[in-house]
Amino acid sequence: MRRAGHALVLLPAASALVLMIVRLARDVHGKPLIEDEAVAGLIGARPLGELLGTVLGDRGGAPLHFLLVHVVLAFDSSAVALRWLSLVLAVATSITCLELGRRLAGPVAGAAAAIVAATSGLLTIYGGIARMYALFALVGGLAAVLFVRAVERRTAEAAFSAALAAWLLPATHPYGGIALAGEALVALGLWRGRPLRPALPALGVAAAALPFVFVDLRLAHRFEVGAGGGRSLADPAETWRQLELAVRGSAGGGGLALVVCLALAALGLTTLARTRPAFVALAGAWLLAPPLMLLVVRSGSSPDLSPRHLIYALPTWAAVVGVGTARVLRRLGSPLQAAALGLLALVAAFGSAGVPDPRSLTYVAGLSSEHELAGPGAALRAEVHSDDVLFPFSPVYLAGLPATGRARSLPRAEPQLVVRAVRRVELPANEVFVAVPVGETRIQLERLRHRDLVPERVGGWLIVRRLGPFADRVAILEAAADALREARSARIGPIPPQLAGYYTQNLAVLASARRRLHSTHG
Repeated sequence: MRRAGHALVLLPAASALVLMIVRLARDVHGKPLIEDEAVAGLIGARPLGELLGTVLGDRGGAPLHFLLVHVVLAFDSSAVALRWLSLVLAVATSITCLELGRRLAGPVAGAAAAIVAATSGLLTIYGGIARMYALFALVGGLAAVLFVRAVERRTAEAAFSAALAAWLLPATHPYGGIALAGEALVALGLWRGRPLRPALPALGVAAAALPFVFVDLRLAHRFEVGAGGGRSLADPAETWRQLELAVRGSAGGGGLALVVCLALAALGLTTLARTRPAFVALAGAWLLAPPLMLLVVRSGSSPDLSPRHLIYALPTWAAVVGVGTARVLRRLGSPLQAAALGLLALVAAFGSAGVPDPRSLTYVAGLSSEHELAGPGAALRAEVHSDDVLFPFSPVYLAGLPATGRARSLPRAEPQLVVRAVRRVELPANEVFVAVPVGETRIQLERLRHRDLVPERVGGWLIVRRLGPFADRVAILEAAADALREARSARIGPIPPQLAGYYTQNLAVLASARRRLHSTHG
């Protein structure tokens, strides 16, 4: 009877999980690609040694998702395959939330936590995007589950397993280093130095995380974090807004669903404060430490601040809501508990996402649907070779895999990254490709067909090839800038403001990168 009751309670969670899979499968094929997905795909397509050098040395990022992308592309060189990877990771996250809730307060808490995760705005958005955030959520869930297990068992094996899972946090995202530090502080408070021998393996894993400190310093240098005379990374109002969005995106979204989830979370925290104080400390550290750090640390620039950076805390928040749900339903029989969980799933499923979908926010996204990219992707697969250079990271190049993955792609927006990337180009380079999202803008292609320029317009995309060879790296950047200027001058009629901004930003970045190369005799 008990097993039948547990199975009945899990039915609403399974239904919510199926709904999430249906939603994400639709997004995998139906939503436009974005530039960040091109970053993952085009870097992940490179040889393994170069991939690690780019991620760790050039960008100062975390390698785990790029390594998974590299493996997936070895079997299927498509953006769709990378999105399916995120979908699988999102499903695994929801299942991990079920286990976390179950460990904390039984099967009802587990089922409710799985429902919250499966309907959360953050997971249903980033579970359909080829970026590291679904992986970040899964790793956060695994680390939380094994932390709870270690507190329960107090054995060397449990502590070692928890430490390994925590190590995956900075391996997935730089903010994971903050999460690892928070978990380490809670663990040290529980351990207090005794006994020493069982803790040695876990301490060894902690030492293995030290290289990520140097990688994060590379990232900090990119954004001038700690620069003298700078300002806080975020003001209190913006920090509070992003924290609010992270909570809304983790559970509830808005309206009635948010009110219900907040009430259940408050009850869950009250319950866990008595029964699992270490977990409450961990959940609080994970959610609050990054925003507080942003208020304290100073920077000479403005790094991106987004609720997606806190997605690793989603499983702990879902579990807290699950514990509150179990507390409310504890006196009911399994059929009534299942009915109540089904109602929770319905309320959460039809709530708002709580966070904006990045696939709807950029100018390029409007030109990056599967239909829009089919033509230019096919053209690039026929034209791009391994000794070519592509600028900038763009969804149109992601659609051109696997050919574009064998060429060298240059990033946009940050001159120092352009310099580091172009230094990796093997000389001489053959041709430079520049992708321009012209949309409906009229272009007089005859103006571009001169000297060593070869233009090709396919739908809303203009691909300009600058013929080589190029014997030095400054010439590569000059060729990309020249192609952009020529494309801008070949327009007919007014230029849309967003396209004008695209030209202006990329030309400014290339000019700054050229100056940096000149100053270092690159």
